[in-house]
Amino acid sequence: MGDSDDAEAVVRAIDEIGIDRLTETIVTAWEGLGSGVELGPTWPEDEIRHRFELSEPGEAVGLDVLAAVLDASPRGPTEAFVHLGLGRRDNPGGERFAVETIAGHTDVSATDTHTTGTVPMTAETFDALARVYGRSLVYAVVCDEDGRAILERDWTTLQFSLPPSAVETVRDAVGSAAGERFEQV
Repeated sequence: MGDSDDAEAVVRAIDEIGIDRLTETIVTAWEGLGSGVELGPTWPEDEIRHRFELSEPGEAVGLDVLAAVLDASPRGPTEAFVHLGLGRRDNPGGERFAVETIAGHTDVSATDTHTTGTVPMTAETFDALARVYGRSLVYAVVCDEDGRAILERDWTTLQFSLPPSAVETVRDAVGSAAGERFEQV
C-alpha cells in the first residue's frame, strides 16, 4: 500500500466513523492489537473479577467504587491508561487542570478535543481523573507494577479484580445498595 492509498484509507475511515469518534475507534483498535489476544487489559489469574454497571457515565457512586477499589487493592496502582473525550481547547473551566495534568506526561497525546495516553498513578493523577469523571472520562485502566489491571472503566462499566476479602472492604466502603450491584465476571 502506497502513501496515497494510506491517505485514502484514512479519509475513508474519517468519513465512515466521523472525526469526533476517530480517537475512540483508535483506542478500541489499540486494545485489540495482536491476533488471538483477548481484548482489553491483562487481569491477574489469582483474583476474582467483578463488574459494576453505572446507570449513566457520571453516576457519582462510580467514583466512590473506583476510589474504594484502589484503596482496597493489595496491589499498588502504578500507572493508568486514560482516554478523555476532551482536549486542550475544550472547557477552560475546572476540567482544564485535569487535561493539563494528564497531558503533561510524555506518553500522552492531547489534541484540541481528546487526550489519550499512559500516566503514572499518583495522587495528582487521581485528582485529575476525579475532576473529569463522568462523560469526559471515556476509558481508563489502572494497572499494578506488573502491568496487570486492578480496575477498568469503559464508559458505564467498571470492572475490577480483587481478593475476596478486599471485595468485602469495597462493599462496606460504598454501602450495601451499591455493593449489591457487583456482578462476578
